[in-house]
Amino acid sequence: MPRRGENIYKRKDGRWEGRYIRGHSSSGRAEYGYVYARSYRECRAKRQQRLESLQELPAKTSSLTLNQAAERFLADKQDKLKQSTLARYAYMLEHYILPALGAVLVCQLTANQISDFLRRLQKNGLSGKSARDVGVLLKSILKYSAPKAGCSCPGLTVELPAYRRKQIDIFCPDEIQRLAQKIVVEPTTTGIAILLTLNTGLRLGELCALQYKDIDLQNGVIHVTKTVQRIRSGDRTRLAVLPPKSNSAHRTIPLPLDMATLLKKAVQSHPDGEKYLLTGKNVPMEPRTLQYQYQVLLKATGIPYRNFHVLRHTYASRCVERGVDVKSLSEMLGHTDVRTTLQIYVHSSLEHKMRVIQSICFLAPVLDPDCSPSPSPSDHPEAPRYQQLLTTLSQMG
Repeated sequence: MPRRGENIYKRKDGRWEGRYIRGHSSSGRAEYGYVYARSYRECRAKRQQRLESLQELPAKTSSLTLNQAAERFLADKQDKLKQSTLARYAYMLEHYILPALGAVLVCQLTANQISDFLRRLQKNGLSGKSARDVGVLLKSILKYSAPKAGCSCPGLTVELPAYRRKQIDIFCPDEIQRLAQKIVVEPTTTGIAILLTLNTGLRLGELCALQYKDIDLQNGVIHVTKTVQRIRSGDRTRLAVLPPKSNSAHRTIPLPLDMATLLKKAVQSHPDGEKYLLTGKNVPMEPRTLQYQYQVLLKATGIPYRNFHVLRHTYASRCVERGVDVKSLSEMLGHTDVRTTLQIYVHSSLEHKMRVIQSICFLAPVLDPDCSPSPSPSDHPEAPRYQQLLTTLSQMG
């Protein structure tokens, strides 16, 4: 039997066990800790020592607010994260997290409070993805602060909002041909840059950061070594040339022969390799300027507007449709994980689906001995024979 109020027991194996409350869960339920010793006196001393250490922690950490925790988090990450990432974190903290939750104590911030906060953000117009990004940052700060504060953070159990990715409407072959025709007939630096993205999958910032020295026509490749991004610095923003998005984004991409031929004249006319491709100067083009010029080009060609990033998605989908293995494609896109390539960047066109479905056709030889199914999805069926088969099938009804 334990002595009154002590929670110290003698176990069957002869040892003494002492139990104490070390904290509480998000629901308020007590969480217990245990100490063990060979004698009652030793167990009691150990238990008392743990209780005293717990009593000291609130004086040091219970006053830690989310505002203070966020400040420590950013200070610790200064040399570990990219400037653009730090700027993005600072923006989310300043505009979303701290105005609403900055004064709340870390050890008292609950999952329900965070869920309500994220719902309010979405109700006020923030997209599901952006709200989730805010939640991810908030949980990262709590996870970072918990061991340093010596207290549990009930907010860590929050379930972040789910969101649906928008269906990407990639450029169809006809639109690509119209765009290429317009650019070849009336060549501009912007036009050639857009074709380069369609043939390499470069990100917007990577394209703006491309210098002549990065284009190796002798080996038929381009080297991606940096990116251009406008980042926030205090109350202002500045254009910065930064390292690529990740280690995987630092890569070499092979060029299709026709694209290399198109680039040859532009590269040979600029012997200074330090100049930037889009400006011909020692300063890169502002990404927003390129986006505007891209929008003007689409309008002039009569092609419905899509975000510049859709060019990258179109490149990925075309590669897969033409038999490029996903591992190679993932490396050319600069993805860290192949799953990103498969889940986000690969979109099958209706034309490709039509070709694929013809490859499983087995009725054609029975209905028309001269009409055979496509041996592989990459072989285009002949239109007249395809129409003939459809006519034969319709007559059966």
